[in-house]
Amino acid sequence: MKFEEFQAEIDWWGDEADGFASRVETNQAWKVSIEDIIARNFNLDIKNPYQEAIESHDPEELLATYQAQQNDIAALRNQLKGILGAALSSSGASVGGEK
Repeated sequence: MKFEEFQAEIDWWGDEADGFASRVETNQAWKVSIEDIIARNFNLDIKNPYQEAIESHDPEELLATYQAQQNDIAALRNQLKGILGAALSSSGASVGGEK
């Protein structure tokens, strides 16, 4: 890593002499009140409020979601089989279009 790679952060940080007046909140930099930090027992692992919801990677949740999707697929497959079976039997057509 090179020092120059941090220029955007250095520019954002600003200057203490002007009370950091140039500092503005962005999607990458935001303020957290001291009250919130105290309420979190000084845990600074605070998620970005601008970030979209993160998908869970808990194995149990993933397996449950997968199973629900498999059940939906099976239900749709059975529904499609029923529709196709009814369509074929009501037309009296056989494979190749002959009776």
